[in-house]
Amino acid sequence: MKKLTCLILVGIGVLLLIGVIVFVVPIFVDMFQEMQQMSKKHAEYKRTLRQSANEPLTVEQEKLLSQLLEEAHETPDPQSSKDLETILSTEPYLTYIKTQDGEDYADFPTYVTAMPTSTHRNVVLARLKYFLGTEVEPAEQEIWVDYYYIIRDWSKTGKDAHNNGKEFKEILQKHLSDPLMNQGSGTAELHTKIVKMGVISTFLIEENEVFHRAWRSRLQKYGTQEGYLRSAIATPAEFALMRSFFESADVFEKWLTEPFEVEEGTEGQENE
Repeated sequence: MKKLTCLILVGIGVLLLIGVIVFVVPIFVDMFQEMQQMSKKHAEYKRTLRQSANEPLTVEQEKLLSQLLEEAHETPDPQSSKDLETILSTEPYLTYIKTQDGEDYADFPTYVTAMPTSTHRNVVLARLKYFLGTEVEPAEQEIWVDYYYIIRDWSKTGKDAHNNGKEFKEILQKHLSDPLMNQGSGTAELHTKIVKMGVISTFLIEENEVFHRAWRSRLQKYGTQEGYLRSAIATPAEFALMRSFFESADVFEKWLTEPFEVEEGTEGQENE
């Protein structure tokens, strides 16, 4: 219940930010019921995402891992982030990526640069439809998908709506609420749609932590080299996407090895 209340407050904060102030009791009754349903959906969604991120390697994936570990013996420093990306640029892994993404990539950095690929965008759209429903116009879908990547990148170091409220609302308004409003797709249940923007955003922010926890646990269990390779095999698209958010392989590896901590920003303190 505490989390549900926090979600509603985030949503109402967005509602007030945009200037749609409607103090009508029935509206907030409907809103509360809507948030209850979304909270249940989110719990199931996050559970499924965690299971997927932590799924053990299949027999075929274990074979690929063995091939990559053999390739590692031929690199000068297989523990370094640069050489780990060199290992992921070998033929066995690139062939594996093609089976996942359907495209040929010259090396792993090229795959990273291509993020988000059309394949991953389709995956993200399916995730978003779980919360938004299927009756969303194509133009709105594109706005939501673009926003998904923006908010994932923004929150990679632990920023969230609570501790970085001002920055969060600015990003939400610029990249989601304003573009959706400009679509002019109708104002039916506008208040609920606006609240959803804030609430769903908090769900998306949590995805970084889910994948970070799964990857870091592999590094802790198997060591940096094998844990890194296992993570890249288990969730190739998510791994490449997350790598694309960082300016270098070294910074990304540092992020992987350190605990994921929510950033305590001054904005959050001012908003409390």
